[in-house]
Amino acid sequence: MASPSDPSQQSPEDLSKQENPAGDNGTVSFTKFLPRLKQIKRARSQLMVCFLTFPLYVMAVTTLLGNGQDIGVLMMLYMALYAGFGINLSVRRCPRCHQQFFVKKYFLNPFPRSCAHCGLSCHHTV
Repeated sequence: MASPSDPSQQSPEDLSKQENPAGDNGTVSFTKFLPRLKQIKRARSQLMVCFLTFPLYVMAVTTLLGNGQDIGVLMMLYMALYAGFGINLSVRRCPRCHQQFFVKKYFLNPFPRSCAHCGLSCHHTV
């Protein structure tokens, strides 16, 4: 059983109280999170751009194959880019609970816009 001081076992309300004991509606505590949240948003956007450009990649591969050209270099570049963006996103940690932002157990899920553990939104505005 986890202790009450373990951030992974606490509710988002408890965590926000710990970060902001004065109770000034979170403006001070979330201000210090903003640089890290911007990095998380940027990493998520990079992976989403790579994900959404997949149809362009398929069209390029089809065109190259139709012309009888080699597609090995294009495939390796796209896979390396996708893997790099995926790893960059999976290693990002939540500034509030310090756990992986988009990874709950084993798998990366880049679609939610909040921490998989404490619910901190990466689109939080002050």
